Amino acid sequence: MNTKINPHFLKEITRHYRSQGLYYAIKSLNYERCAELPYVLQCLEPRFGERLNFLDIGPGGESPLPTYLLKKTNWNIYCIDKFSWVRKQLDFARRTIPADVIESRFHIIEQDFLTEKFEDNFFDIVTNISVIEHFESDTDSLAMAKSARLLKPGGIYLLTTLMNEGNFREFYIEKSVYGEAFDNNRKVYYQRHYDTRAVEERLLKPSGLKEVRRTYFGDYGYRFFERVLQLPAALKPLKIFFSWAVPHFARTFLTYSHEPISYPDMKINTSSGVILTLSK
Repeated sequence: MNTKINPHFLKEITRHYRSQGLYYAIKSLNYERCAELPYVLQCLEPRFGERLNFLDIGPGGESPLPTYLLKKTNWNIYCIDKFSWVRKQLDFARRTIPADVIESRFHIIEQDFLTEKFEDNFFDIVTNISVIEHFESDTDSLAMAKSARLLKPGGIYLLTTLMNEGNFREFYIEKSVYGEAFDNNRKVYYQRHYDTRAVEERLLKPSGLKEVRRTYFGDYGYRFFERVLQLPAALKPLKIFFSWAVPHFARTFLTYSHEPISYPDMKINTSSGVILTLSK
């Protein structure tokens, strides 16, 4: 039997995201984040009262997770992303969090994760939310090995990524994406869909971490994300009329399962994925 998204944590993270301003209230969370982030929060909440070091790899500029945790905990929060949009995290924080808290416990690092020098065994918790699939070639394995070294013994590593069982695939596109510029001589790497074999060989083995739990998520019934939310380019302006309802759509169609989804015709952007809870 499939399990529904936790409504409490979905409401919490949605409210926090919308508190960043009118644009975010209208835009709302991405569909798949409505499955990923409530799951992550449910895992982490028992440790909210502790003093911990937390690292979020590649949060970009619009993830509500780092500032939510900064507001709800006494953790030292570190965010690293190689693109300048990570600075938006400071803008988010300044809207709802006192300046002294930001100064003392919120650390924004604009740097390539693979080259940044962190102290080994420093972080109690590491999150990697829908980022690892954007590491080109074998750098996903290198990133897993490095991030595992940063985790303290007994620490928690939460990773989410795209999944299409039996249909591993890497996507290159003819346009600029995530700060990488397209030219006529070279397509830009975008992302990959993992399958269970690739998860094992490319993520788990290189990390050396212990798998505590594996949970799959996606549209197990009607493929709402691909068939409704992915509008043709000409119709995308219409999203403004229903984007605010994305969390409601997610609660209706997105569920967790013990079995991965497998669609030979899965689109490049998908809501099908896996959540790995790992420890050291």
